[in-house]
Amino acid sequence: MANFKQIIAMCLDGASYAQITHALGCSRREVSRAKKVINDEALTPERFRQLPPGWFDDRFSDGRSKRTMSYDQPDFHALARKLKSTKHVTRHKLWMDYLSQPCPTDKTKYQYSQFCSGLNEFLRANDLVEVITHEPGQELYVDWAGDKVPVVDQASGDTAFKASLFVAVSPYSGLMYVTAAANEKMPAWIECHVKALNYLGKLPAVIVPDNASTATYRPRKYSGYRMVTDRYAAFADYYGVTIVPTRPGRPRDKAAVERAVKIAYTKILGYFSNEVFYSLDELNEAIACRLADINSAMTRPDGSTRRMRFEQEEAPMMRDLPPTPFTEVSYKRLKVDRNWHITCDYQYYSVPFQLVGESVTVRLTPQLVSIFNGEQLVAEHTRLHGFKYRYSTNPQHAPRGDDEGHKALTRDELLAWASSFGAATHAVIAMILDRNSAAIPRGLIQARNVLANLGKKHNKATLEPACQQVLDKKLAPTMAVIKRIQTDIAHAQQHPGPPGAKPQPVAKHHPRPSTPLTGEVADAVFIRPADHYEN
Repeated sequence: MANFKQIIAMCLDGASYAQITHALGCSRREVSRAKKVINDEALTPERFRQLPPGWFDDRFSDGRSKRTMSYDQPDFHALARKLKSTKHVTRHKLWMDYLSQPCPTDKTKYQYSQFCSGLNEFLRANDLVEVITHEPGQELYVDWAGDKVPVVDQASGDTAFKASLFVAVSPYSGLMYVTAAANEKMPAWIECHVKALNYLGKLPAVIVPDNASTATYRPRKYSGYRMVTDRYAAFADYYGVTIVPTRPGRPRDKAAVERAVKIAYTKILGYFSNEVFYSLDELNEAIACRLADINSAMTRPDGSTRRMRFEQEEAPMMRDLPPTPFTEVSYKRLKVDRNWHITCDYQYYSVPFQLVGESVTVRLTPQLVSIFNGEQLVAEHTRLHGFKYRYSTNPQHAPRGDDEGHKALTRDELLAWASSFGAATHAVIAMILDRNSAAIPRGLIQARNVLANLGKKHNKATLEPACQQVLDKKLAPTMAVIKRIQTDIAHAQQHPGPPGAKPQPVAKHHPRPSTPLTGEVADAVFIRPADHYEN
């Protein structure tokens, strides 16, 4: 109900309808009602100040009868405890239990809406949490941010992949470290940790991760606890730090890193809304610039910065880093392809062409790919990350001589070469190049292999008709498909059939002669041949 005492006071002060409705949020009808009472009672400012409180209730009653009622108060403390401890209990079930309890004769039960209102008010008033205090230099919180940053292929303009943001924060000083990774797999997880520790320049006593699959796992399917993964534990042992994952389903345990993630969204990603990044290195350079502002330029109310507080209060309490950073090493056994490259994690690395068809041992670190033939190191490449299907080729690994198939050719040169075979070959080579537009080197090499291997010597005459069949039948323009069609064409040329005759399928079953039904076989079981069910 409107406060008619304030409305009358403003009317006596000479306020207009618009001023009263705007100031008190009442309607013009209520202002008119107050003015009518002023006129009927001949109110003056002096008399108004002497009116008793009950005078307004008598003059401006809303017509509803008032009654006082005593309610049976629920045990909200017990109800709140039951609501949190029992998984599937509902407020309606608690209210039904409350109604089923005996009620004193002079009291009444709450209706459902008032029951829920009282319970919610109790929960808000009693939702007490423990304040988490952090000791300087003790902890480093780490986590993946939820939002990702697209990295665009400069050649095609399409999104090549979406980079994940790794966030680490020292909760005492608030010093943050943020970097982008191509994925959230274990090698990227470990590498981001190494970068974070190098950025700090010191070692914390404890690293607190979330329960990501790269950090922890369940030893049994339905076990209530999680264990640190072996590879993550090896990293922790190398640096002498303790891994203490947060409790599952307890987001307040990692409030520090959640706030750091929010800062990364607003202070880093928010500045990149109109930016386009063409590589992971370019993205990380932009992140490093914003990170320097956050840690060293943004001052707190006391005039300090995150970096200043870390160096003054945390760094003296922390241990030094080991002389060499942790490097995770993995090994693979791979076969050298016909193009004298190995395929590793969707990337291609060259080896000496003499090893084509051989199996080699590959040692992988986050920075380096080392290839061994037995005990001998035969090739070493900088490891490729981010964009898939890229080539790292050492020209010294290429075969020598006049082998035209291994020369590096451009798209125009390949199409011109294909035109020498015919229009169908030109169209198929164009299809191969177009379907590999997101990985241009792979398309160039595939097209070159088709022309060099399937278009030389005795295969040259069958390449054009094979490509024509690929176009007519809408087949996949791959080297295997074209080679199979060439084989069929060559076989048909060597074994021609009579004019107009259709090839006869090879009989799969030889019919048996019928067996006369005699007394000796009257009780036998007869089985129909397989060709009976083919019709």
